[in-house]
Amino acid sequence: MADQNSHRQSDAAYEQLRDLVIRAEIKPGVLLEEPALMELLGVGRTPLREALQRLAQEDLIRNVPRRGYFVTEISPADLFHVFEVRQNLEAMAAALAAERANDSHFAEFDRLLAEAREGIAADNQDLAWNLGLDERFHLLIASATDNPYLVRAITRHYGLSVRTLYLSRVPITLVKDEIENFDAVFGAIRARDPQRAEAAMRKHLEFNPLTIMVANTGDRRTPIGRGAAE
Repeated sequence: MADQNSHRQSDAAYEQLRDLVIRAEIKPGVLLEEPALMELLGVGRTPLREALQRLAQEDLIRNVPRRGYFVTEISPADLFHVFEVRQNLEAMAAALAAERANDSHFAEFDRLLAEAREGIAADNQDLAWNLGLDERFHLLIASATDNPYLVRAITRHYGLSVRTLYLSRVPITLVKDEIENFDAVFGAIRARDPQRAEAAMRKHLEFNPLTIMVANTGDRRTPIGRGAAE
């Protein structure tokens, strides 16, 4: 029972701390002080350290011997590198999902689309809700591949790309602007058409990374799937 409670605390600490890091509420280069984090997250030292280790595996933080954990730095080149990997991982996942998804996955797709449309109808512009739903969209597709290594890789690159967008101050479009792409990807997977699923995902993720560099010079927006989901 104690182990289960510790595991739940570790998961909660991981989710909260990951959110703070990828949304740039904790800036790159900052030392993560354990006593302060334990108080902030309401967890003990062991669950916190387990959470820190998971975040280090995702390259969101790094462990410096005898100094502690630091939030990783990023450079302009990181955007291109992360996007290049992310785009191809997602395209492969969509194609595999078209071959392997089952009725349970289809039901989850339907639930997510229903939730998305409810949010759109309510004009939900809360960034946390929009990004959260977008991440679920991508992870549902990844889970439908039945490949845990692919799920972990997509989770990792999703977090890295979201943090890049936040730090670059790139405006992010909302779910309402991406719902047609969600429909297209899910529809192709349901139709058991790997090529169409891959093409639909690439369309969803298609954007010019150079827009990140000039994002603050105008009102141009980067769609969720093309930025926060890269």
